[in-house]
Amino acid sequence: MTALRRYRWLPLATVMILTLAAVAAAQHAQDEVARLLRVEWELPSQEWTRPRIVGHVYNDSGYRIGSVRLRVETLDAAKQPIRTQLAWIYVDVPARSRAYFSLRRPAGDLFRLTVESFVLIAREGVSETP
Repeated sequence: MTALRRYRWLPLATVMILTLAAVAAAQHAQDEVARLLRVEWELPSQEWTRPRIVGHVYNDSGYRIGSVRLRVETLDAAKQPIRTQLAWIYVDVPARSRAYFSLRRPAGDLFRLTVESFVLIAREGVSETP
């Protein structure tokens, strides 16, 4: 058996190792960014519009994110969830910035909003952000 034939698997093994390393790095970045996201919201006056929840998603990380999905929990008087729904807000949130959103208000009086998921777009340098 020739040496070339003996090590034919080496390029495939190298690609697999590099792929696993990239996946681990991406997961680490995703977890890092998730800790640096927050939601601030309010219930605006409903006189002339449909009932809405409006607010901002804040991104304190160094990554641009998009396609944010919010978890909207309706709470009882003891602040325990009684109903949960997910809402997509198709926003592009630059690093160290925020993006506005508006959602249809679910039934109830008390709510909790959190970021359920998002798409990590790219790492941004300081000069690239607003």
